[in-house]
Amino acid sequence: MDEAGRQRGAILTLRDDTARLAAEQALAMSEARYREQFENANDFIFTADLGRRITSCNPAVAAAVGRPCSELIGRSISDFVPPEVLERVRAMFAAKLAGEHATRYEVEVFDGDGQRMIWEINSRLTRDSNGVPDGLHAIGRDVTRRRRAESELRESEERLRLALDAGRLGQATFYLPGGRVIHSDALAVLFGHRPGKQMTLPEMRAAYHPDDLERVARERRANLESDRDVFDLEHRVVWPDGQVRWLYGRGRMRRDEAGNPVIIDAVYLDDTDRHKAQEELRRFNETLEQRVAERTAELEHAHEQLRQSQKLEAMGQLTGGVAHDFNNLLTPIIGGLDLLKRKGLGGEREQRLIDGALQSAERARMLVQRLLAFARRQPLKAGAVDVAALVGGMANLIQSTSGPQIKLALDIAPDVPPAQADPNQLEMAILNLSVNARDAMPDGGTLTIAAAGERVGTGHRAKLKPGNYVCLSVADTGQGMDEKTLARAIEPFFSTKGIGKGTGLGLSMVHGLAVQLGGGFAIDSRPGLGTRVDLWLPRSATAAASEEAAPAKAPSNSARGRALLVDDEDLVRMSTADMLAEMGYEVVETASASAALAQLADGLEFHLLVTDHLMPGMTGADLARQVRERWPGLPVLIVSGYAETDGLAPDLPRLSKPFRQADLAASVEAITRQSTAPL
Repeated sequence: MDEAGRQRGAILTLRDDTARLAAEQALAMSEARYREQFENANDFIFTADLGRRITSCNPAVAAAVGRPCSELIGRSISDFVPPEVLERVRAMFAAKLAGEHATRYEVEVFDGDGQRMIWEINSRLTRDSNGVPDGLHAIGRDVTRRRRAESELRESEERLRLALDAGRLGQATFYLPGGRVIHSDALAVLFGHRPGKQMTLPEMRAAYHPDDLERVARERRANLESDRDVFDLEHRVVWPDGQVRWLYGRGRMRRDEAGNPVIIDAVYLDDTDRHKAQEELRRFNETLEQRVAERTAELEHAHEQLRQSQKLEAMGQLTGGVAHDFNNLLTPIIGGLDLLKRKGLGGEREQRLIDGALQSAERARMLVQRLLAFARRQPLKAGAVDVAALVGGMANLIQSTSGPQIKLALDIAPDVPPAQADPNQLEMAILNLSVNARDAMPDGGTLTIAAAGERVGTGHRAKLKPGNYVCLSVADTGQGMDEKTLARAIEPFFSTKGIGKGTGLGLSMVHGLAVQLGGGFAIDSRPGLGTRVDLWLPRSATAAASEEAAPAKAPSNSARGRALLVDDEDLVRMSTADMLAEMGYEVVETASASAALAQLADGLEFHLLVTDHLMPGMTGADLARQVRERWPGLPVLIVSGYAETDGLAPDLPRLSKPFRQADLAASVEAITRQSTAPL
């Protein structure tokens, strides 16, 4: 300017501003790029002040929470997180302000539909021009699907682990290039180790059974060289304690891009039980034919025993019936001969003939007794028997009967209990067995009679019921019997002694006696080794009474009164009537029980009732029952051809046919002694 204040010129100051303009342009471009990235980024980008209020956000955030950015700016972050997450968000802000370096967090955020998302957030502090923190800049992404997939994968793996554990399955992953293996605890157990033991591949192969090593290696090479992805493998392992177990495995191959196997996933199970079952089945099949043959032989033997039993039962029924009829025939014969003998009729020659006839009749009676014993229908007077005393008392008789070439040995246990048996029939059985033993030793030998108590359980060879028994044995060292002879030994009338040397009823009688007493019978014999017969008798619940011979008392022949005699057999009735008359009774005869009741009902006075048991219509037992009820003071005696006990009271007196007058008189004397008052 001049003095007058006029502008006379200008002073220009020039500055190079290229750098500033370039920086401003670069900044503008950077901000444009950031804005473009900010606006178009798929990640969530937002900023917030120190009060956790949103100051900016990109469209990705708006889309995720379902609200435009204009509505989000100024809102608190707390409005978009679940209540249980809020405290953790506050702690994250506080930790960040405190200088914590951790920058990655995961938080749950509500989307526009109120559903929860999982955001993975990286954050950093923002500062003002003075370096003071003034907010938070965060970038996040939605990892919901990834976290859910990871959770589902963990659950799937857990379910798989539970399934493997439940099935006792071991799992292993083999990494082929490095020779590394990772396996479950269950696989360690399958190899005989405790859970938690991690085996190396060499350790696993060292446990293979030596006999399987070559085969397993060959199959492994074949599987690796094949194009199959799934394969099976089976081998044995030897546990540290020496046990050998079978393992079955199934593997799946994983290959690289070139198709080379790189990983094998395998599952194993203990297959020992199946192999044992297969081995048992193999042995079973190998021995099946033999066992079928043995079973067939057992069945044939059982059928043969059944046929034998049925045959013996049929023969017993037939023999019992025949013996009963013979007793009815022998009763009048023996009774008549006895009366003739007692009266002394005829001369010496006639008496000799009567004696011979009586002896023959007695032999016939003994034969019938043996038949009844076989048929199990002989009358028994069972009671407590001291077997040791009985055998000891028979020793001299058996020795004299056996002869000097036979050595008699008694093996009687010191504590033999009393047996429930008929002493007379038991003596006859022992004598029969001793005679059989003597005949089996024509050149001499040893006859052993043994007795001992025995406790019998189930499955006894003589088919005995469990309980206490006395076992009586008669053994010889004679010729013995072959199987064919042994099978027929107890058949009646079967004998190996030749004609006239035996009846063939000895063993039959012993067998029948044993069964009738509720005991058992068995024979063991081998050719050249002798025979042993075992007889089991039930143990008596009472002690055996001492036997003292009472002096025989001849029955009185004084008049007894009137006797009612009932029998449907005319000859038997006639013979019995003669005996009663000889004894002093006035005898009234009837042929049936109904006729006898009629006689009693008519009021005729009787002092004795003698009745047959088995008769047409009413039996003797039924008659005795009615008589006891209506005329209780009348003595009743039952006579029978065999021990048919159906309907008979245990205390009802009985007399077996055939009998002599002395037998009848003794029975009558016994029953009339108790009741002598007439009706």
